[in-house]
Amino acid sequence: MIPNRWLVHMTACLVTITLVMTVTSGCWSRKEIEDLAFVMAMGVDRSPSGNIQMTAQFAKPGAMGGAQDQASQEKPFWVATTEGDTMFEAFRKLGYLSPKRPYLPHNDFYLFGEDIFREFGLKPFLDFIIRDTEPRLSARIGVVRSTSAKDFLQAEFEGMPLSSEALRGIMNHLMNAWGTIPDITIREFVDRMESEGIEPIAMGAELIPLAPDVEIEGDPTREQIKATATLGGAAVFKGDYLVGWLDGFETRGLNWILGKVKNTVVEFPHPGHEDKIVSVGILRATGKFKVEAEGNRVRASIEVNAVGNLGCVQEPVDLMKEPELWTKLEAGAQSTIEDEISRAVATLQRLGSDAVGFGQYIFRRNPRQWATLRERWDEIFPAIEVSTSVKVHLREMGVILKSTESR
Repeated sequence: MIPNRWLVHMTACLVTITLVMTVTSGCWSRKEIEDLAFVMAMGVDRSPSGNIQMTAQFAKPGAMGGAQDQASQEKPFWVATTEGDTMFEAFRKLGYLSPKRPYLPHNDFYLFGEDIFREFGLKPFLDFIIRDTEPRLSARIGVVRSTSAKDFLQAEFEGMPLSSEALRGIMNHLMNAWGTIPDITIREFVDRMESEGIEPIAMGAELIPLAPDVEIEGDPTREQIKATATLGGAAVFKGDYLVGWLDGFETRGLNWILGKVKNTVVEFPHPGHEDKIVSVGILRATGKFKVEAEGNRVRASIEVNAVGNLGCVQEPVDLMKEPELWTKLEAGAQSTIEDEISRAVATLQRLGSDAVGFGQYIFRRNPRQWATLRERWDEIFPAIEVSTSVKVHLREMGVILKSTESR
């Protein structure tokens, strides 16, 4: 009897497994690529009627072509604009203009026109992005300065057919080789907005119109490019409301504090020849800070350490004859970094936005103390005493010890 029971049990298991495999086989939720319109960048503005205006940039794969199609004058992307009372409604209305279903998982950028923040905060727009299943929270968030996101998404770039790809290249260069924009994703923006003692920031973006009679160099696919674009600086928020801007070097000052400068170039006057410039290439840097609070008095100390190489000097040097000059060059780089940090902190204090996270430092280490400061932080933060210590070590001077000079 036991073998028969075992046989019945095994047979039942095999039948169950077979049925499950039959029912669950295949891609029941598959999306055919030819039925999808890939959104590569999305912009949000306030329409003249007061509604939410959404602009989506779609890739047009057939217009990208290969080597034999380089003479094509068809744009490799197309832009569609809709309006709605909510982001969700405006996104669904893109289906009126696109024969294929708009698809968001490949979107790299969410760009917001500056004007929309005159009446709205960012929460109504973020809700759609973080609630829907398709948007990637690793996409970057940016604010377009002095123009609309709709116009910004019409910009084109030499040498790169798809403008969203060009923006990604510029973004990576500025983050990895300059540090003059913040590296902030949707997820990080929301984390900052919901966290105690820290305020959000976003990338700054700017449209660059080209004069009608400008001579376009290179080999563009059409007769003329009307406008291009760039990234730089940071939009500063208080909660979900835009309160101001950091320029590129102020943004780098903030990145020095946060330890997010990976590689950059620092320039300063040549010691003893202030009308000449010295360039130092920073190879790596670390940054940290600590905050101490005694009653209403709060002090912050910032420490930055950097390693770099001598990149270029406009005044000839002979480091064999003047070894002390090496120390002066390090001091010049240190002074420049200190100035950028001071400018960043001063601007944030003027705007009343603790984008550094001084308050978060207190909250994480002493929640009870933060509870006594939290309600008055808007008054305390602008008056925080900040001290900065920067150390720069120049490791190499290149392949020459003495600059080239004429006879």
